[in-house]
Amino acid sequence: MQPIIGIIGRNHQDYDLNHRLIGISEDLRRAVIKTGGIPIIINPPQDVEYYDAVPSKLPKLTKEDKEFLDRQLSLCNGIIIPGGIKRFEYDVYALEYAIKNDIPTLGICIGMQVMTMLNEQGEMVTSNSKIETGVDHCKLDEDYVHDVILDKESILYKILGKDRIRVNSRHTMEVKDTVMFKTFGKSEDGVIEEIEKQDQSFMIGVQWHPEILINLGDLDSFKIFEAFIKKAEEIDNDSKV
Repeated sequence: MQPIIGIIGRNHQDYDLNHRLIGISEDLRRAVIKTGGIPIIINPPQDVEYYDAVPSKLPKLTKEDKEFLDRQLSLCNGIIIPGGIKRFEYDVYALEYAIKNDIPTLGICIGMQVMTMLNEQGEMVTSNSKIETGVDHCKLDEDYVHDVILDKESILYKILGKDRIRVNSRHTMEVKDTVMFKTFGKSEDGVIEEIEKQDQSFMIGVQWHPEILINLGDLDSFKIFEAFIKKAEEIDNDSKV
């Protein structure tokens, strides 16, 4: 049976209709379908306008908010924490849920940064900073921007069978350290690009956007999603707490 992949919804503005929306990117939706999954949106729980919200000024998630998320996440065989401009408490809660229940999880861009910052108490204890190297990591109009060098002990190395891959790059911020995750991939200028939590069934974060590359026919990106979906197929929803 095809696994259900919950993708955390992101806020954006429809300027033509002047509407604020919560949704997922078409590239991400199609990447999940291409590799055998069924994508669904995980809606954020609070009755707030997320587009204008400052995450640090929002009320903390209540018990009811967490139950709202639990009911959605319990449907999922896999979880994707996608890229975006802001990270919210519901991103952190979804990651904690995935760790607690050993749900295969893929973090992309800011989703990876959420992974790097979380400690075992559920607190965000590290921060990101503006990239100040000689490499431009924000090139929206280029399919490939720089290489990522992978540690041969990484799960991603085992998936791809290579220690260097070419990726796109659409971010201006970087993380300097990780807490619960270990760094297994960096760009040539030392920016952290790939992390893993190897005591989980599948928990990988990447700083680039493989969902865009897979729809351009990139084989490495296809293999990343394929491995993620295969792990999600093994999850028994009835075993989650």
